[in-house]
Amino acid sequence: MNAFKEALAKVGVTKNTIKRAGRTFIQAAVSYIGVNLIVIDFTTGKEALKSALIGLAVSSVAAGISAVMNLERNGEENE
Repeated sequence: MNAFKEALAKVGVTKNTIKRAGRTFIQAAVSYIGVNLIVIDFTTGKEALKSALIGLAVSSVAAGISAVMNLERNGEENE
């Protein structure tokens, strides 16, 4: 477990990075769910639910990409 923590530290993953990634994911997920609760008619069948879940997955991936792009580099400051 200690080697795993050291490997994450080398890449630039800190507790702050994990917190920011989690907040980014939650913001994307909540906003996507909020919009879909208003716009999509879930009584039409499984297609609407499938569309909503695919959209949630896409927004989750976007949040993950954003978190990776914002990793802190050792010895460098973020611009």
